[in-house]
Amino acid sequence: MNEISVQGPASGRTAYSVVPNPDEPVILQLNGNLARVLEVSAVGFSAPKDAAKPGRRYPFSVDLPTYKLPISGYVDVLPDTKDNELTCRFVDLSADQIDALHQYVLVRQKEAIRALRAEGSLASSS
Repeated sequence: MNEISVQGPASGRTAYSVVPNPDEPVILQLNGNLARVLEVSAVGFSAPKDAAKPGRRYPFSVDLPTYKLPISGYVDVLPDTKDNELTCRFVDLSADQIDALHQYVLVRQKEAIRALRAEGSLASSS
């Protein structure tokens, strides 16, 4: 999937979120349960609705394909979830962890843009 979306968190800052590459899924451990990350940004991620309960804080760990160490800490699962997704916000990540998340999002954005350009050049050459 080559999707990029922009979210405006409660802090007023804007964060770009990306859908992980299906060939390199981002696996999440949320409160001891494994799940796939559906979208990720530097401020949080979305996960399947059955991964946790809204309105609570949970420990998490996530492995990004572009970072050598797991990112772990706590997330707040927001009460205003989408249909089949939980919206989770990171709590007090270190500067290195935030940088790793920004780097991952940037890599995925570049991949998505290249794929969209390739699709566009294929369509125009047909």
